[in-house]
Parts: sequence; C-alpha cells; structure tokens
Amino acid sequence: MTGETQLRARRTRIKILKAIAGLNRSAGFSEIRDATGLSTGSIYYHLERMNKYVSKDLKQYRITDEGLRLLSEIGVKSVISN
Repeated sequence: MTGETQLRARRTRIKILKAIAGLNRSAGFSEIRDATGLSTGSIYYHLERMNKYVSKDLKQYRITDEGLRLLSEIGVKSVISN
C-alpha cells in the first residue's frame, strides 16, 4: 500500500470505530453503514482487518478495549465517554 492508500484506510477504519463507539459500543452492519455512509464492500473489507479493534458476536459488531484505547489516543473522547 502506498502512503496515501494507508492513510485513507486508517481514516476509514477510525470512522467505523467511531460509529460503533457512538452506537453504545455495539452495532449491526446496517447501523454501521448508515452511520458512516460507506459502501457495503468497504465496510466488510475493513472489518475483516480490524480483529484487534472490533469483535463480532452473532450479528453485532462490538468495539474492543483496544479499539476504545485507539480512539482515546487519537483524541476521540465524545463517543467513548458514554
């Protein structure tokens, strides 16, 4: 991946994490899609690569402690202080 592609991927993954965190730390796929405006393929692609930050339980995606820590480190406080 080029630097620009990596940056875009990181931004997309953070967008997904913020959406899940903002939805009480657990969200269905449709909720993530609606909250982010991302395409179905893009969301699936990134979720498959985010095992450390997102876990799947039945049909719900849950942000992990590591995912919350990442958002905290980059300064996203409003969605994680619920």
